[in-house]
Amino acid sequence: MPKLLGATGNFEMVVFGLLTIVVLHRARDGLWPILLRVFAIVAPQRQQMREVEPALPLPRRDAPAPGSEVLKVIDVTKRFGGLVANNKMNLTVRAGEVMALIGPNGAGKSTLFNCISGVNPATEGEIRFMGKRIDQLGSREIAKQGMSRSFQHVRLNQDMTVLENAAIGAHLRGRKNFVQSAWRLDREEERRLLWEAAHQLQRCGLGEHLFDTCGSLPLGKQRIVEIARALCSDPTLLLLDEPAAGLRHLEKRALAELLAKLRGEGMAILLVEHDMDFVMGLADRVLVMEFGEYLAEGLPQEIQTNPKVLEAYLGGVDE
Repeated sequence: MPKLLGATGNFEMVVFGLLTIVVLHRARDGLWPILLRVFAIVAPQRQQMREVEPALPLPRRDAPAPGSEVLKVIDVTKRFGGLVANNKMNLTVRAGEVMALIGPNGAGKSTLFNCISGVNPATEGEIRFMGKRIDQLGSREIAKQGMSRSFQHVRLNQDMTVLENAAIGAHLRGRKNFVQSAWRLDREEERRLLWEAAHQLQRCGLGEHLFDTCGSLPLGKQRIVEIARALCSDPTLLLLDEPAAGLRHLEKRALAELLAKLRGEGMAILLVEHDMDFVMGLADRVLVMEFGEYLAEGLPQEIQTNPKVLEAYLGGVDE
């Protein structure tokens, strides 16, 4: 720098500072994506495959008999110090039904979901899934038993394709370890996982978006990608935490049609939702919570006219 400018000084700091500003402004994801784009221009690579290679289907678990008990929650209590978020909650979910869990904000619905799925274990009580007690198991072990869930906020890798995001849900069905993966000895298994992901996406009506990036999809379809990802684990029970939040009318209708289709195939579904029109038009049974406790349970028509439910939501009932 002194030779170029004909003067002495710490010009390196100035240049490095300017380069840092340019990188932060023009390459927020780093230099590697830029290098890949340059390399693609200089030496074009093989185009990304536009179809999934056929593979043997992954083994599936036996489906429970229609109407049989899939999940049973018995006197579940969850405490955070002196705060009781759930107090002696009880519920049952059966195969081939949609069970809705509703209640005002702060009623403890998501906390109960976390207890059931093992994300935040219950303080007291029992949770039985397919006849086995699971409240002492971690979330990973519970997922292996056949329980999948979604969360309130979309959790997808926006830069990955729809197919790749869905395939993540099947990882527990794989048997290869990281050493085999590092040496690319898992290619056949990877083919089977991608085939399973493509099947579930087509089942959910997203077959035409397999190779689109998730960030390019509207919110409604991203939520369906999450459901397809959950289905890739071959679940017996689906836990859906506010799946219709932020969706438009047509997107809600498409989601309701998908869940009704899964119910018809024998899937047990437990969902938390605030949209009453969505819930009442889909659920077979509804359980209402208030302040972490059981308030009412029954058919959608019964819940809509229950005085206790109306008071919890509306603050009172006209005489």
